Amino acid sequence: MKKLLYLTLTLFMAGISHGQNIVVTAQPDLADWDIIYLTDFDFENGQNNPLIFGYRISVDDDSYPVENVHLTLSMIATIPSLGLNNELLFNAEVTMTLLAPIYITNRDLDRNVESRGVFDEANNQINFDHFTLDMIDQEEADNLINTIMTLGSMPSGNYSFSLVVDAPGYAFMPIGFEPNKQISIVAPANIDLIFPSLGYEFVSDTYPVFEWSSTGCEDYYIRICEYNPIQHSSPEDAMQSEASYPYPDNGSFVSVGSNNQLDYSTVNGRPLEVGKAYAWQVKKVCATTGNDQEFYSEIYGFTISEAGQTISPCQQQLRNVLGDSQYNVLFGTNGPLEGYGECAEFSLDGENMNSTDFGALLVQLMSGAYEIESITTQ
Repeated sequence: MKKLLYLTLTLFMAGISHGQNIVVTAQPDLADWDIIYLTDFDFENGQNNPLIFGYRISVDDDSYPVENVHLTLSMIATIPSLGLNNELLFNAEVTMTLLAPIYITNRDLDRNVESRGVFDEANNQINFDHFTLDMIDQEEADNLINTIMTLGSMPSGNYSFSLVVDAPGYAFMPIGFEPNKQISIVAPANIDLIFPSLGYEFVSDTYPVFEWSSTGCEDYYIRICEYNPIQHSSPEDAMQSEASYPYPDNGSFVSVGSNNQLDYSTVNGRPLEVGKAYAWQVKKVCATTGNDQEFYSEIYGFTISEAGQTISPCQQQLRNVLGDSQYNVLFGTNGPLEGYGECAEFSLDGENMNSTDFGALLVQLMSGAYEIESITTQ
């Protein structure tokens, strides 16, 4: 229990902003993280922790000492997976005497904080005159500990923090931050691409609206590249080539903020062309207590077709390899292969092939790497 007590205090005593004006400024304030990783914290030695919050505490008339400075920090959580609804996780209370302005960060708050204290700007060691921490029910605390240890991070939910600072004759004056704060943590979900959808969907609009769906960390980026089977061995290969968006290409993804769609007509991308295939991918960036973490969707492909045109993915691959003229000779009106539509199944030496592998094989055939001995159609 004691370890969880200090663990929680170390992570979230972000509100320790206090002062008579007792003036408190955030340097920096507690961030709105998407993920709180416990592996980022050393509970034995706080100096090894990343700097995630810091607060300078002073009085506006510079009259010291100030006795009986009382800090109260409460944390309330709603965690559906644990059945907690506005449950008080802890209520921490600290009393100390200020001899000069003091700067407190999360690095100062480890398991030894009560006995060690902190140093103020005049290099006085400030010990806590009083320190208490009320916790949630033992059974609920055990469930939270087990979940934290399993996930390595705080479970999804809404965490509310409230800070109250008082001293006889003084009022609390927070500067530049909100002492009552709520952070919503949602475990990042996969990014599901909606449109253009899986495979080589045919889109009759050269300005399509790209759509996707995901929960948690709504900070999205997109990249769209031409996919030419003659030049690219796979959609993944195409994503490494010059992009249609961003344009000019900077080798990265373009931010679309929290939007879950991109209307291509509203951006300054390279015009998409009829008859060409494209690959696209979305990533999202999640803020954590350590480095930002990136999540990527699958790569989907689509082809820009003329209005009303519907040709199969394998036909489009053949068209890309043969060229429009030769393709029309074979598959067009009165052509020997007129009427052939979907290629339901490909096999090579008895092994089934997907459409991507088939496209790569066509490229190798055109380059002379392979020769055809026989073809059977049904």
